[in-house]
Amino acid sequence: MTQKTFKSLAPGIRSIPLINSWFAHMYLVAPSTFGHYTRYHLDLLDSFVDDPSQHLESIKIPELIGGPFINYTGDPADMAKFRDRTRERCGTQLRGAEAINGMYQMLLAQAKGSGVPGLYAQVDELIRHGVELSYDVCKNPVARIIEKVLYESPLYDASLQTCILEKATYEPRTFVLSTPQIRRQPSSVELRLPFGDPLWNHMSSGRHDIGELLEMLRPHIDDPAREMPLLEGMFIDHPSRPKADDLAADKVRVRYFGHACVLVECAGVSVLVDPLISYPGESTVDHFTFDDLPARIDYVLITHPHQDHVVLETLLRLRSKVDHVVVGRAGGGNLPDVSLKLMLNYCGFGQVIELGEYESIEFEGGRIIGAPFYGEHADLDIRSKLAFGVQMHDVNCLFFADSNPPMAEFYAPLKKLMPRIDCLFLGMECVGAPATWLYGPLLQKMLTRGEDQSRRLDGCDAAKALEMHRYFDPERIFVYAMGAEPWLTHITSILYSEELPQFKEARVLESTVRSQGRQAEVLYGKRELLL
Repeated sequence: MTQKTFKSLAPGIRSIPLINSWFAHMYLVAPSTFGHYTRYHLDLLDSFVDDPSQHLESIKIPELIGGPFINYTGDPADMAKFRDRTRERCGTQLRGAEAINGMYQMLLAQAKGSGVPGLYAQVDELIRHGVELSYDVCKNPVARIIEKVLYESPLYDASLQTCILEKATYEPRTFVLSTPQIRRQPSSVELRLPFGDPLWNHMSSGRHDIGELLEMLRPHIDDPAREMPLLEGMFIDHPSRPKADDLAADKVRVRYFGHACVLVECAGVSVLVDPLISYPGESTVDHFTFDDLPARIDYVLITHPHQDHVVLETLLRLRSKVDHVVVGRAGGGNLPDVSLKLMLNYCGFGQVIELGEYESIEFEGGRIIGAPFYGEHADLDIRSKLAFGVQMHDVNCLFFADSNPPMAEFYAPLKKLMPRIDCLFLGMECVGAPATWLYGPLLQKMLTRGEDQSRRLDGCDAAKALEMHRYFDPERIFVYAMGAEPWLTHITSILYSEELPQFKEARVLESTVRSQGRQAEVLYGKRELLL
């Protein structure tokens, strides 16, 4: 009997999840917010169709790369057709967004302190059974969205979810939040593949031979004659993965994969924070890839619901090897505070743990501690975010991502739980974007320009970072989550330069701490420590 040769996607093949041809992020997956962002997409498309030259001239200006400009040099008629198709295909979701907005406006106009039961009749029946109306203690009307109900309603349409398989190249990827991905490599393949489908696992798990894989994928493609041969060339013999048990029993290895992605592992446990893995063949910057991960990942930790920290492109690729995902506990119904747990459940992740602030998860030889994540969300009430402490044997690491506390002393309970710190990871992207850059489609009242600019998605500056360093007194501090690596540009729009204010601030921290004879480093590309 011929022995099967098991296959998996080649490390240099991107698997890009899309929703209605837009790069998939949490606010497009969640049914409560998808329609709002689709309305915004339609406004962009209308603007582009009316005047393509304005968009194409704007994207030539580096400072405007992350702005509301479509980067498409093909026939503008393509975008017009895509716009019209979106209006038709997403009509229910667009009506859902109108219903949610109408509910908020009705509450603002009519809910002045009297009982709310009579107001339900004015809520569109499309969402009525998925909301609860109430007041807060200051007599402000509140609408609580019951997300699970909306996931089980027509507002959630998994048929809009697809996957593009394409070879990673050194060609920079265009900024994806303002441009639909309708132009692709001639050698790419599009799969009609909802994110919860087990096929995402099968493509990466190495448990099937090529014949089995191709037959499973055939129903999900439109042009088998062209795409089946292309698909076959995207899979290779499944490699044996390095395992953490090559580590000495008393050692902990820390690997930085770029941006906010860090792997902490010992002989028995692996913890991966904010997974975002670069492909071989897409950057000349030295970096780790999927091949540098262990065979199993016990815990994936997600710090907060921004598109550079909840990266479905990486998460879905890793799903077959992940045992648990740990996320912050959402507040339970505020429109921008989408539930990461529900989103990941509907993306096929079964074991998702919502952790509260100062709650912990114990494992053999250590624990994971959740801590408050302050700021960086435009002063909106978003609770599905956590900083994390990871204790593994005698090694203690803190991952603050972009948390920007009013004062370091706000972390007194964390310091009590972890009085000695070996590695402190802190984001210092202290410029950030204004509130409307990400949350504009969800806002129910317009912000003035001054309000918008004052409510930013920003991390610590040098003064705050030095305060954090003094307070926790770590053995070493690492600046990360800066969006500096070239494989981040398509989701952050940051073009790395030491002249940018955030990098100047990071260097101030680095030089100041080093002048004290302490360890500090601004991370870039890759880094490995053995502790």
